[in-house]
Amino acid sequence: MKNTSIYLVAAMLFLSCTTEKKATFRIGQKSVTFKDASKNRPLTTEIWYPTLDTLTKKEQKTNQKKLFETIETIPDATIANEKFPLLLISHGTGGNRFSLTWFIERMVKEGYVVVSLDHYGNSTFNKIPREFVKWWERAIDMKYVLTQVLNDNEIGSKIDTSKIGGVGFSLGGYTNIALAGGYVDRSVRENENPKDRELPAEFPETKEIIDFEKDSLIVASYNRYKNHVKDERIKAFFVMAPAIGFGFHYKEQTNEIKAPIYIVAGKGDAVAPVKTNAEKYHSLIETSKIHLFDKNVGHYVFLNVPTAFGKEVAPNLTIDHPTINRKDIHEKTLELASSFFKGSL
Repeated sequence: MKNTSIYLVAAMLFLSCTTEKKATFRIGQKSVTFKDASKNRPLTTEIWYPTLDTLTKKEQKTNQKKLFETIETIPDATIANEKFPLLLISHGTGGNRFSLTWFIERMVKEGYVVVSLDHYGNSTFNKIPREFVKWWERAIDMKYVLTQVLNDNEIGSKIDTSKIGGVGFSLGGYTNIALAGGYVDRSVRENENPKDRELPAEFPETKEIIDFEKDSLIVASYNRYKNHVKDERIKAFFVMAPAIGFGFHYKEQTNEIKAPIYIVAGKGDAVAPVKTNAEKYHSLIETSKIHLFDKNVGHYVFLNVPTAFGKEVAPNLTIDHPTINRKDIHEKTLELASSFFKGSL
């Protein structure tokens, strides 16, 4: 009887150990500005990472009105002592490094380090006309920031360099396709819709007259970098509502893409219509998979969940079709992204 009791206790201890849940990660956050001296480009970057630290003091609420809901993080927390996969995030035209915190929050809690940056000249508070059309240079920024993060003594030492992924929304979706090895062809005009070449709503006001087709700085940049921005360190790409499909016409432009790419978009996207963007990319990229949400899902559904104030002052970015719940779309997108990266990194 005594031996039986000992066996029972041992079995219970074994079950307790094997069913113990992994510690829940909280979100550490650091802000840093890297400067690419070779191009004189400051790159403001946010690094979000798993931590076991506890938030000891909550920030006092301010009267500052925000367009979107924010997430709870622990500034300058200690990164957990493990090796983590890394995700690099590229925001959309005129967006910023906080545009996809709904995505960042979940992925950090699942055990990813996530790095997001403000693209030079094409972010909310730094708009330079030429940078809005030198799309390929965004990929150079991503490559530079990746190198700096990996070289960082604290964060870099905790990255599993065999598991690096890319994430992008809208123009950031194209940025990731460029990092994967795709490139635009600015010369083709066959069957082109003139609306595809219209400047985006986020384009800054300027008195400068720029011939975007012939401008010497734009042309020189394109000739130098157009198909030289691939980054072999990034092993898989998840892109939401990718734009710039009008610059892709034939499979030669995507032949260098070997990494898996998962494309997510809404059939109701009027900014980057799926026929000429998401579906076109899918048809040209051999390694791609695609998921399309229904006809009521638009472009900006992939931005953060808005506040009441955001809906009031920026309805085009914050108000979705009445039948669409933005949080539900986010949840499904996160399921797809989590499954994709677990299987490809």
